[in-house]
This record gives sequence, structure tokens and C-alpha cells, in this order.
Amino acid sequence: MTEQTVAAVPERNDTLRLALNSLPHPLRRHNEELRTTYQTLRNTWLRADAVPAPPAPAGGGSSGGRDVSAALRAVEAHSAVLGAAGNPLWEQLQETRKATARMRQSVWAVTGDRVWRRHVVPNAHWKRLWTDIAQESTRAYARLAGELAGQLEREGRRETRGAVAALRELSRAAAERSAELGKLSRKDLPTPDAATVERELSGLRSPARGYGLGDAGRAQAAQASRDVRQGLKLWAEQSPLGRRLGKMKTPELMAMRKAWANLPADDLRGGPREAARRYGELVQRTHAVREQIRKGKMGRYSAKDVATLDAVIDAGFRHTRRLADTVPAGTDPAAVAYGSVKDAQDGMLKLAHQLIDWQKSTMGQDLLPSQDRHVDALRNAWRNLPDQPSEKNKDLESYDRWGAAQKMAEFGRAAQALLEQKKDSYSAADQAKLQAVAEGAMSNAARMAKVPDALLPNDPAKKRIAVTEQSARQAQAQAQVRAQAPVTQAPVRRASAKA
Repeated sequence: MTEQTVAAVPERNDTLRLALNSLPHPLRRHNEELRTTYQTLRNTWLRADAVPAPPAPAGGGSSGGRDVSAALRAVEAHSAVLGAAGNPLWEQLQETRKATARMRQSVWAVTGDRVWRRHVVPNAHWKRLWTDIAQESTRAYARLAGELAGQLEREGRRETRGAVAALRELSRAAAERSAELGKLSRKDLPTPDAATVERELSGLRSPARGYGLGDAGRAQAAQASRDVRQGLKLWAEQSPLGRRLGKMKTPELMAMRKAWANLPADDLRGGPREAARRYGELVQRTHAVREQIRKGKMGRYSAKDVATLDAVIDAGFRHTRRLADTVPAGTDPAAVAYGSVKDAQDGMLKLAHQLIDWQKSTMGQDLLPSQDRHVDALRNAWRNLPDQPSEKNKDLESYDRWGAAQKMAEFGRAAQALLEQKKDSYSAADQAKLQAVAEGAMSNAARMAKVPDALLPNDPAKKRIAVTEQSARQAQAQAQVRAQAPVTQAPVRRASAKA
């Protein structure tokens, strides 16, 4: 059977059809699925067309999309406050961004790494399609972000000032990028270099892991922390439901307020592990309150108020997971956390054996007595490692996992630096032993830094029951019936004849 061509392509060309039909034949069975994904994205562009366009961009520089990516990350850091503001334009902007990312994610899920490199990256049809998508999506970002910033600015809330500035920057950067892409000829578009392709594939495999511990990562984490706190405050003070619940003292509300008051400082002074635990507690307690609201146990409410609270909960959950996935530089963010003291001890013991094995090699025997600065750095990093956890550190809870991970990563980087410096002077076997030391240290650091899943909440959105105006009225009616039900008196027991 011959492959059917794809229908419902954009009016101006058939780039989508040509791109899909350029894939190897066995993969074309997914064409209909990918076409549907594209149509969902295209619908977000059509909806954005109803929003007023921002002023024409004044800039003429070439950002390669980096400015837009940075602006999107900056806006995402304000997601809790923007969600709590309850403006539908924020949901529309989120939908457009997610649909744009989903298109590339869906194509990669169908093709895999090898086909992506060989049949997607260098293919002229795919390059034209990606350019068209980038132009349309950035145009939608510019419209939606600009209009949302204007509406929030007119409302004049102090909590949204930072979000307004980030939205203004996104609108500007996106408008410039869209205009820049519109001027490009669709013939002979450049092919990204191998390093760029590998970075993108890494992001497609494991998107948005951790914050990173450089200045930029710490700033993002601090902004997200402030926004979750301010978003909850905005919902509690501005929404009718939040104001009413502020006067109540149910067990669920008391637990939520306690978790709220127990949030750490906005920076990472105590390490991301402790911050992840506390934000996870807030997410769990707030979601428990949300479920009591949905069941009609906290009075009358609107579906909009619940949706606003959902946005804050979801932003808190994303922040919690990113804090939990923040690991020392150079380590694997997908590593599995040590689950017990014994696991951590075994990891340290294995690393010690790897180091002894290298010390016995010709390379180790030659270098260890020397005063080379790279050898000194390795020696000092090893001496600086903390004691391994003992049985008194029950479940590693009282052990400074984060501090140990940082020092372990420093040792791993020192081993790698020594290897790079001396790799031309010794045998491949000796180098492999030092490489094993470096990799073992970085693996230990990643596993020590990660927060165990048992200490984190489940994704509240996965099994969440949506709230509509109809379901809200039904829950409130049921609660009213329960409240008005007559209380049956327990039968009075008669004294026994013997008594």
C-alpha cells in the first residue's frame, strides 16, 4: 500500500507534507499522528491572531533564537504569580509554548536519535518546516506576552511587576526574532553543527532537569521560589475563595499554613535538597486543601478560583522537581538517588578501590610523589572529602548529602583535570584507571545530591479531577444536603433490672 499524503497543510505551502514524507518509509505510519500534533500547534497561532500585535520591532540584530529562549525561561520563573493572576492570556501563552515544544518532541519520539541526525537535521524540508514553526510561534509569543503585560500593568498589582518586565522582554525579543525569520530565504538554510544537535537531543531526552548551580541557576531558583510564595499570597488575598478560607481553621488549612510559613529562604543557602523537601510539603498540603474545596467541604466556590489555585500548585510542583534535580556541575541529572546508608557506603567503597587500583599503576606511582599542581589538587580534594555516612545517619536524613556531593564532585573534576594534563605521557590502561576514578566520583556526587522520590510529592495534575462550574454546584449542593441532614439520636439505654 502506498503512503497517503498529508492533508490540511498550511495554506501558503506544503512543507509539512514534504517533511513527513521524507522520513524513512517504516516511520510514515506516524504521519497522521504528527499531522494532528501540528494542527494543534497551528490552532494556537490562529487564536493568537485575535490578540493585538505589539509595536514593530526596532532591533536588527541576530540572536539565533537565544534571546527568545532566555526570555521564555525568565517568564516561566514567574509562572506561579501569572497563574494566580487568573488571566486567560497566560494559559494561551503556555499552550502555544507547550505545543511548539511538543512538535519537536513528537518528531524525535518517532525518529529516535539516529534518524533525527541522518534524516531530519540535514533535510531541507525539515529545515524549512522548523523555520516556519519558529516564525509563527515567536509571532504568537510577541502578541500574547505584550497584551498580557499591558493588562497586568493596568491592574497595578505589586506582585506582578517582575512578571510584567519579563513579559515585555519576551514580547520584544520574540517580535524581533519573528521578523528576522520572516526575512530568511527558505532555500539553503544552514544545518546546525554537531554540538548544537547533541545539546538539543540531550534536552529532548531529559528536558528541564535542575537549575544548575551557577549564578544564572541560582537566580532562576530564587525567582521561582519568590513566585510560588507570592502566587499563593495573591490567590489567598485576591480571590473570593482565598479570602474566605483565610478566616477558617480546618486541619487541612492549618497544615497548609504551617508548610507555607516553613518555606526556606529564596536562595539556595541551605542547598536545593532541603528546599525541595519543604516546597514538596507545601505542594502536598495545598493540594489536600484543594481536594477539600472540590468536595464542597469548605463552602461555596467558583471553578475559576480552583483553576487559579491549581496553577499555583503546579508551579510549586515544577519548582520542587527542579530543586530535587539540581546536582553539582558535570554530574548526571538523571542519576538515581542513594536510597540507604548501605548503598552510599558501597558507592564510597567502590570509589576507594578504583583509586587504589590507579595508585598501583605506573601513572599513579610516578605522579603521587610529585608536586605537580594537578596532583596537589587531586590530593587535597581527596583529603577534603567528608566522612562517609554511618548507621547512626538513619535513612541519610541527618547526613549532609549536599555538602558531600559538592566535595565529591570537586574530587571528580580534579581527577579529570589531571587526566587531561597527563594523558599523552602514560599507557591507555593507566589512563583508563584514572578515568574510572573521575567517573566514579561524579556518579557518587550525582547520586548523593539527588533527593529521594519518597521525600517528594506525586504530580498533583496526573490524577486531578477537573473542576467545572457544574461540578462545583453539584459538590456544593451535596455538602448542603449533608449539613441539613437530621442528626439521629442514639437510643437511651435503660438501667438493667439487676442494677
